[in-house]
Amino acid sequence: MYKRGSPSWRFGHGDMGYLRSALLVRDAAGLPVDAGGDIPPRLAENVPDYQDLLAPGDRRTAGQQWVFWWRRLVGQAAREARQKWTAPPSDDFESVIRHRFAGRKEVFDPPDFASLTDMEPLRSVVRAVLGMPPGRSDSRRRGPDRRIFDFELVRHMAERTAVDFGVPVSDLTGYAHVIEVDGLWWYLAGPGCVLCSAEAASDLSAAADVLHEAFTSGLSPDETRS
Repeated sequence: MYKRGSPSWRFGHGDMGYLRSALLVRDAAGLPVDAGGDIPPRLAENVPDYQDLLAPGDRRTAGQQWVFWWRRLVGQAAREARQKWTAPPSDDFESVIRHRFAGRKEVFDPPDFASLTDMEPLRSVVRAVLGMPPGRSDSRRRGPDRRIFDFELVRHMAERTAVDFGVPVSDLTGYAHVIEVDGLWWYLAGPGCVLCSAEAASDLSAAADVLHEAFTSGLSPDETRS
């Protein structure tokens, strides 16, 4: 949170829709991708069954391609987190938005997904799953969890990190992309940017770890060595 008119830490979180869309493709099409590390568990929702879209051999190929695509999307999510805090001062709302989301269309460009032209059969299954008509999908998303990232915990972790590294609290920025996947899961996507499950963001112990990763990774190398 940023307090206008006074130096403060800054932390934000949100539901990055294109990450959820990629996971929906993986789960609905039954792509063979092992969870772990930077690959989240399954979505914590019912998803439609689209496993008959691909023959077994094509499904294996699409699963390998999906991992490459996922890592491109995660890289974009990390860039957007940095761009959130580095937008140049401007009264032009459109220019701020362009800066904030610059690069997204290069990795996620519905409905045609031309960015995946060189990745068939993945592109065909992405277009099929994400282009399904309203009402055909039986996916159900949970409502937002109001306990996500308790404010007092965020403040405590920001102040603790500032003391631990001997830096002004105003130097601290962090962002978490919260994804509705099963279990306690999080991953450091880039400096100051963490991907995490809604359960991890709601659990005080896990959320403290996520916040620590976000705030400390966002510091410059010189600050972390001090």
